[in-house]
Amino acid sequence: MHSFFTLKNKLPVIISSWLVLIVLWTLLIKFIFPVTYALYYEENFTKYIMWDFWWIAHLWLANSFLNLSKNTYYVGLLICIFELIIIIYKLGVFFISPQWNIWDTNWMINKIIVLFLFIFITVILFTNKYYILYDLTEKESGS
Repeated sequence: MHSFFTLKNKLPVIISSWLVLIVLWTLLIKFIFPVTYALYYEENFTKYIMWDFWWIAHLWLANSFLNLSKNTYYVGLLICIFELIIIIYKLGVFFISPQWNIWDTNWMINKIIVLFLFIFITVILFTNKYYILYDLTEKESGS
């Protein structure tokens, strides 16, 4: 019987899909929507952009889950740990004195969903460490 939390079946596709959705959502709420809003109100188009380039790391991680290797484990865990530290800190600062406007509310919703996704990915990486680091290596070397 297969566990849902193994990387041997469809879980890499599910994780990759969620990461790509997060990338698209991030680009929408941090770049496309702010630029559209600014242009509509005839303001500087960069006025409302929330500069964030984590989406590049998320795309790499999505691709890495589709092509599992040792880098998936090590770099993926590094990305997860940094993401979790940064998100928890930023959400803590936000909830001390929340601003409930469209920009901050969109940002907060994005961060909470990303937080849960990266907690999930961290658990997956830890529970599948042996498979990623050793079983895959043996399969690739033909042993």
